[in-house]
Amino acid sequence: MHTEKSQKMADSRDMIGAHDAMRREFGALPALIAGVPAGDAQSTAVVADHVLMMVDFLHAHHTSEDDHVWPRLRERCPDDAGPLIETMDRQHAFIDSELKALAGGGRRWQASADATDRDAVAAVAERLLPALYEHLALEEERILPLIDRHLTEREWKRTVKASLDKVSFVRGLLMLGMALRGASEEQAQLLRAAVPAVVWHAGRPLGTRLYRTHHERLASASRDSYP
Repeated sequence: MHTEKSQKMADSRDMIGAHDAMRREFGALPALIAGVPAGDAQSTAVVADHVLMMVDFLHAHHTSEDDHVWPRLRERCPDDAGPLIETMDRQHAFIDSELKALAGGGRRWQASADATDRDAVAAVAERLLPALYEHLALEEERILPLIDRHLTEREWKRTVKASLDKVSFVRGLLMLGMALRGASEEQAQLLRAAVPAVVWHAGRPLGTRLYRTHHERLASASRDSYP
């Protein structure tokens, strides 16, 4: 381990809040997409844009891990992390291929508002779920304890910031509002400790409002009952 003993170590429990938001939002996608009436261009645009946003959200999350977490764990705890990160890399690669398919299908559906394109996107969203759920669970069980032992608080915060920097500021606030929905006060405080102060102070009130409005638009666009 190459960190100073005096440095405060990471507390990566905030990642569970981000994961919970991913489980909820990706889990809702198949029915949400399927519930959009064929030929309704306005509703299609709303839901397809949400699909593309979720693709960007997960891609930003994974590439930040690839760039900032895996190299440090490989260096500092190779015996514990090496084989595990090989599994993480394989899972990331598979999920990334599914995200590309989801994004491509989402754009085609957004342009056509066609039932066939809609159903194809819903099928990809459904197909993604088992691999995503398996990956998130393994990361929480095996990776988070390694992060907390081998990364400093400063390094972890840089990882979170790197993920937020991959999306626009407004999208970042919306994603924070998404993570805060249904979060306990303890989980909210973990998120507060992880994100930059300016993001938190703007994010909790503004992000909550942005996500509430976003959620209402999605619920209106689909015949499915959006959670």
